[in-house]
Amino acid sequence: MFLFFGLFFHASLAPAIQIGGIWPPHGIGVFSPWGVPLLNTYLLLFSGVTVTAAHYALLSGDFEITAITLIFTIFFGLIFTIIQGLEYYNASFTIADGIYGSTFYLSTGFHGFHVIIGTLFLIVCFIRLLLGHFTKQHHVAFECAIWYWHFVDVVWIFLFISLYWWGSLGSL
Repeated sequence: MFLFFGLFFHASLAPAIQIGGIWPPHGIGVFSPWGVPLLNTYLLLFSGVTVTAAHYALLSGDFEITAITLIFTIFFGLIFTIIQGLEYYNASFTIADGIYGSTFYLSTGFHGFHVIIGTLFLIVCFIRLLLGHFTKQHHVAFECAIWYWHFVDVVWIFLFISLYWWGSLGSL
């Protein structure tokens, strides 16, 4: 992932003459960071809160609250994925549109793939919770899913700041 950020910053801080020496390249209609990307940021941040609440509820032995907050987390992950797909569908550029399109889609697509994996991980944990596989003392798989989910959250914050906010400054 660090290489994706490095590629983006290299291309944007020293734009090549082949793309007009400007960033974002001329003709690329970038997303406003204050619309859909900000909504997705809120969704992932709220999902981080709900998965943490689920963890604390499990530690206290309240399996009903654990299940409810875990459902909210899964819901936020699914909504994030759907909105990201709609954003791709409505984008004015494609992955074939030079360095901007390729770095944007590679970075956000790789992240989206991890959101899908994390959502599946949480769904499996939810099923295991319902089957009684987790106790207050034994729930390592759930903790791994939580760590993974928080990693996905943190990476998105960096993507939002770099690709959406900072990457759109030249076009505003």
